[in-house]
Amino acid sequence: MHEHHDHDACENNGHCHGCGNNQEKMSFNEKLTTLLNHWVDHNDSHQVDYKKWAAQAKDEGLEDVVEKLLEALQLFQEGNQRLRQAQQILIME
Repeated sequence: MHEHHDHDACENNGHCHGCGNNQEKMSFNEKLTTLLNHWVDHNDSHQVDYKKWAAQAKDEGLEDVVEKLLEALQLFQEGNQRLRQAQQILIME
């Protein structure tokens, strides 16, 4: 489990992670930029967990599990690359 972040819902039942009352004042691009930044950070935090657990699984001789965790890590890295590309597109808008 990871205990480094929370998932508090905002007052309008969204999943806005602390955007508070400012959410209503934000443009769509600002909201999306905020979400993209959050998703990249969130995925990065999971990558740390996957590496940690892959190392522990390796110590336990669970090579098949290690392989799947490393595959998941690669997919998160690829996903973050796409999210960063979306961020760049928004910056250019």
